[in-house]
Amino acid sequence: MGIIIRQSIKGTIVNYVGAFIGFLTTFFISTKYLTPEEIGLTRTLLEAATLLAGIALLGIPASAIKFFPYFKSKSDKAHNGFFFYLLLLSFVGMIITFSLTFLFRNGIQAYFSKEAPLLANYFYWIFPLAFFLMYQYLFDSYSNVLMRIVVPRLVREVLVRILTIFVFLSYVFFHHNLDWLIFSFTSIYAIAALVDFAYIARIGSVSLKHNFKFIRKPLRKYIFNFTAFMVLSNLGSGIINRIDIFMISASIGLADTGIYSIAFFMAAIIEIPSRSIGGISLPILSTHIKEKNIPDAKDLLHKVSTNQFLIGCFAFLILWINIDNIFSILPNGDVFVKGKMVVFFIGMVKLCDALAGTTYSILSISKHYYYTLFFIFFLSFSTIIGNLILIPIFGITGAALAAFLTVCLYYILVIITTYKKMKLQPFSPAILKIVLLAICLILLNIVSPTLKNPIIDGLARTLIFGGIYASVAYILKISPEMNHTGMNIIHRIKSKING
Repeated sequence: MGIIIRQSIKGTIVNYVGAFIGFLTTFFISTKYLTPEEIGLTRTLLEAATLLAGIALLGIPASAIKFFPYFKSKSDKAHNGFFFYLLLLSFVGMIITFSLTFLFRNGIQAYFSKEAPLLANYFYWIFPLAFFLMYQYLFDSYSNVLMRIVVPRLVREVLVRILTIFVFLSYVFFHHNLDWLIFSFTSIYAIAALVDFAYIARIGSVSLKHNFKFIRKPLRKYIFNFTAFMVLSNLGSGIINRIDIFMISASIGLADTGIYSIAFFMAAIIEIPSRSIGGISLPILSTHIKEKNIPDAKDLLHKVSTNQFLIGCFAFLILWINIDNIFSILPNGDVFVKGKMVVFFIGMVKLCDALAGTTYSILSISKHYYYTLFFIFFLSFSTIIGNLILIPIFGITGAALAAFLTVCLYYILVIITTYKKMKLQPFSPAILKIVLLAICLILLNIVSPTLKNPIIDGLARTLIFGGIYASVAYILKISPEMNHTGMNIIHRIKSKING
């Protein structure tokens, strides 16, 4: 667990720095200088390109984690051509996916033309944006299996957001037109992909060397079957993750999409620690599963799930007790407050991901991976039906509520299946302690007095309730790993202060 804690702490720090920059971008630039429609346009284009890139990758992020242990070699820096095969697979996926999307372009444009005509006008920008995103994800995934997560995270969470600030401010103060904004917005991801490539080249892991004889028939068949499965899986998960944005844009317009996007960003801060801890732990879990080392896999799953949920609940607590203060200081907050309950329900979705997301990942990289396809399409269908029913009734809140209800049911099915097939599940007594602690503090916050100044009130609530949460978690020893890491940090600070 040591390398996981060290790398995840570094990754989490980077992610929170990026979240702070994203906070500035979202709350003090986007909401002040961009219209909700412009925010909705850039967000929908990005989500559409992300969906396209995810499908074109043919499951490379999951495949890289699953199959790298088979290719890994201490004596061969090319790892038996692993990077070459990633490039080859992604190129094939790109040609097929982009061609099919172009073929159905008229129907896609027609779907958005009534309520989101701007999106229909800028439809073709999805292709270059998806291209750069695809290779950024590929280089990121390759770096991840090499246990180097910090720099790619720095690129994705910090560099991209700094460049986004520059583009948005240039658009406003230099009075550029919308064409310039979309071109520059796309260029950000081109720069990110190039920087990621330069990094993996620098650590000496880029090679086009390959040996087709290494992939013998049993392994080749296994890779082919898993890749075919992941294509369908990514299609389903892509729909799940982005159907709300698309359906809001097509049903009630880009302005509501912009408001939903701002609220979604607020809730997304909850998943930052999960991405760091989960990302660095999956390669180790993959090795345990390959070696059929279930006891170690079970122990690591409990530790990862507990730590992710502990930090996720802390982030949710701080966010929700300050939600009214946030909208009070947000430029044009009276417009964006419409997304308050979106923050709550999407925040609950992120907590579900923090608790059970690693369990799904284990199932997806095990020999029982094919079960996840059923779950994903079940979730896709349920999400679409939920949005069709709830968006007309509750608007953007309905989309968030649909996401929460379907995700709860989805993870219940995943956990039951994983336990039956592998005797693995994420729950431990520590999880109940975390839930009770968070609920008690949220209830206590409701009856707490409110200060007139929202900034001072927010700081006071954060310090008091955050301090109580951290102190109780430490005293109850909910996470021995976090306690140990916290004490090490305190000792280092003391030693530096004392000279």
